[in-house]
Amino acid sequence: MLYGRTREQHALGQVLRDAADGVSGVLVLGGDPGVGKSALLDHAVEQASAEFTVLRGVGVESEAELPYAGLHLLLMPVLEQVEKLPEVQATALRGALGMTAARAGDRFLVGVAVLTLLAAVSAERPLLCVMDDTQWLDRASADALLFAARRLRSERVALLLAAREEFHAPGLPELRVSPLEASAAGELVDAIAPNLAMDVRERVLAEAGGNPLALIELPRSASGGDRGELPLTRRLLDAFGQRVTALSEPAGTLLLVAAAEDTGEPALILRAAARLGVDEQVLEECERSGLIEVAGGRVLFRHSLVRSAVYQTAGFARRGAVHRALAEVSEPERRIWHLAAAVTEPDEELAAELERSAETFLRRSGYAAAAAAWERAALHPRGGPPLGAAGQGRRGGHLRRTAAPGRPAHRPSGTPDR
Repeated sequence: MLYGRTREQHALGQVLRDAADGVSGVLVLGGDPGVGKSALLDHAVEQASAEFTVLRGVGVESEAELPYAGLHLLLMPVLEQVEKLPEVQATALRGALGMTAARAGDRFLVGVAVLTLLAAVSAERPLLCVMDDTQWLDRASADALLFAARRLRSERVALLLAAREEFHAPGLPELRVSPLEASAAGELVDAIAPNLAMDVRERVLAEAGGNPLALIELPRSASGGDRGELPLTRRLLDAFGQRVTALSEPAGTLLLVAAAEDTGEPALILRAAARLGVDEQVLEECERSGLIEVAGGRVLFRHSLVRSAVYQTAGFARRGAVHRALAEVSEPERRIWHLAAAVTEPDEELAAELERSAETFLRRSGYAAAAAAWERAALHPRGGPPLGAAGQGRRGGHLRRTAAPGRPAHRPSGTPDR
């Protein structure tokens, strides 16, 4: 069942209805990892299965360097119909797909052959072609498929492509799949995990930011006992961490500094990065990646889950080095948090500073921050009693409060993620 996708279902339904009536259509579903593009493709396939011939493919990252690997996967069920093509097109397509010993033909001819083959398959029944993870298609397959997509007219073909934002399909209609609205997100969480405690449910909704994959996965790692950021499951780390690994090592370090410093202050982040040997020009590479942007005087991650993936995939030693660098350039109140995140053994002096910090927060009615400081201090010899910390958290009415050091802190409520 789809939640909160009325607009997207209508758009998909229109493409299918047009194809059934003899007017081909193409739609590119774009959006962040885990936002629900694959679920929408599943929905379209389910709606079309009774009336349409369905061809389904997927871009495979490990095959991205193999020419025409993606096209072969998509067309494999109908390759016997290649014989219906004009000889010059059939020869080109057979060569491209390894059906003969001949080399792949001219890419123009391969694109024309794909168009002709789709038209031939749709002659008997309307045809639905679905390609998921199109951003990982090999270049030759993507070129051939997009060539055909731009020339579809009255072949009774519906072509749906799902891709992350780095994929570009000029000239084709696109539908951006956005995060779920709050009400739909709540319905999905309740359907997946109906017995979640209320405070945990609120944390899941806040962390997920309307991302359906996160709404499904985060309840599996949720625990009512830890008020810090929820650990990401392997699926979430894979989905949101892949683009990070493609960056240079300095860019990865700068992103980790930004993930560990929740103020988002560019000057502070760059000063800390410089202490780790990272030049400020690396910020441009990070911006070009689309993972962060500098707007309104702050470094903002495109999604809170990107921030979490950057932080959680880094090893403890790297996180510690980053927090120490941040401590060296931060104001006293921030310095103590970063130092606490970097230590590996109990530290009595640090515990005393944390207790003094907690008392300062308490005088300002910062009950949640005080509770976090006491919790951290409790890990050291002079730590205060955990019940006192919990009591301050309840007094402040905060189910989600400032993240404990060692986890990336959360943005204040209402701060945009992108």
